[in-house]
Amino acid sequence: MDDRTTSYDRVHYPSAVYRTTTPEHLAAIARLHGLDAADPRSARVLEIAGGDGLNVLAMAAAYPGAQFVSFDLAASAVAHGQALIASAGLANVRIETTDILEAAGSMEGPFDYVIAHGLYAWVPPHVQQATLALIDRVLSPQGIVFISYNALPGGHLRMALRDMLLFELEGVNDPEARIDRAIEVLNAFGQPRDDDSVSQAALRRAARLTVGKDRHTLFHDELGPVYDPKALQTVAEEAAAHNLAYLTEAQPGGLFHGFPGEQVDDRETVRRAQRRDNDEVCFFHQSLFVRPERHPARVPDPAWLGTLLAGVPDSLRRTSESEFTSSAGSFQLDDPVLADFLEKLVRIAPARFPLADLAASEDHAAAILELINQGIIEPHSLPFPGALLPGERPVVSALVRALLAHEVPNLVTMDHRVVHLTDDAPRRLMALMDGTRTAAEIAADARRMGLSSEIDVNLGLQQLARVGMLALSPDS
Repeated sequence: MDDRTTSYDRVHYPSAVYRTTTPEHLAAIARLHGLDAADPRSARVLEIAGGDGLNVLAMAAAYPGAQFVSFDLAASAVAHGQALIASAGLANVRIETTDILEAAGSMEGPFDYVIAHGLYAWVPPHVQQATLALIDRVLSPQGIVFISYNALPGGHLRMALRDMLLFELEGVNDPEARIDRAIEVLNAFGQPRDDDSVSQAALRRAARLTVGKDRHTLFHDELGPVYDPKALQTVAEEAAAHNLAYLTEAQPGGLFHGFPGEQVDDRETVRRAQRRDNDEVCFFHQSLFVRPERHPARVPDPAWLGTLLAGVPDSLRRTSESEFTSSAGSFQLDDPVLADFLEKLVRIAPARFPLADLAASEDHAAAILELINQGIIEPHSLPFPGALLPGERPVVSALVRALLAHEVPNLVTMDHRVVHLTDDAPRRLMALMDGTRTAAEIAADARRMGLSSEIDVNLGLQQLARVGMLALSPDS
């Protein structure tokens, strides 16, 4: 069905990478529940409705021994992804134009990791069921599934906003005009009033959050033809009908959904997780599923935690003996051992450090799990896949060089982060880093191009290593 034109062909959905979808992260979450998972370095990974596939392209660049497949119905997005593959020469990934309805009855597996991000709540019920049927068809016995969706009860606020927007947009058909009008409505409605009721204040806050989204994301997410938020319990029941059992959540804030505190069955785990959602008025989920015969542990075990490595968000900084700050705000950590450990993680980043010693203490293990749940510590199943130092012949990944050649402003690090870079000089400098030049030769070429001095190049190389942009050399 390559000749179909979709709304995603008419209005491009922004390319992005999603850290919580990486097999390396999913394997770490599984291990916390006592489950083995396929080694991400050699796994087979499928992304459903992956757009241009940048999410799996970044994974493929980091783990050349694994195999990746992504498909989407939007032919223009797929073509962009295929052009990036050709430019980068990535041999371990392919992107195809395929309909989920067709794939559900024909695609061959098995896949160790299956990702369905940003799909489930935006397609009609028969496509939701086809998605689950496809996953059931191709998932390996030890496979892990990632499904994200707008959730209830928080989704009721978004549905109210959507109804308001669709009313105001009646008769406005041009996509850009629809976006402009939606932003205008959200800005006007989102302004707080002194006499607001609790419900009005909540809805206005939701409007302010929504208007901050990328305009093309807003077009597809809030103004699309289908918007079907679901309760976690409903999604778990639908998944169970396709031989999938709920594991937990992939995102910070959801870790304890899979740890009810005692070894209960899957149904009771979901019920308790739904109670958490109801209490927190949850509106978005990144739910993980496994085969029902896996029987994950529902009580944390420090021994499993101790097998993992720890990293931190790139925004984390220590500001005093007990205080830290990040993009989420400031917090205090009164335990000096944990505080020093966090500082060490900040200092060595993007490297990761084993949790074995800290996890040996039951109290520290419990504290680490809470820090993971808050997004302050990131659990990892593998070391950082890139270069921690520039090395003799510094190199950025072939994917980064392809993104530079295609003039894409958002570049991707080796650990699946986005670096937004529009300045011409560093972009031209990185284009030289293909592993064939020494640092001195890069500096000489940069001078010939009028970019910088040798000292600036050396400093730039250090900065690129610090943000996780440098790849391992081909012979390492």
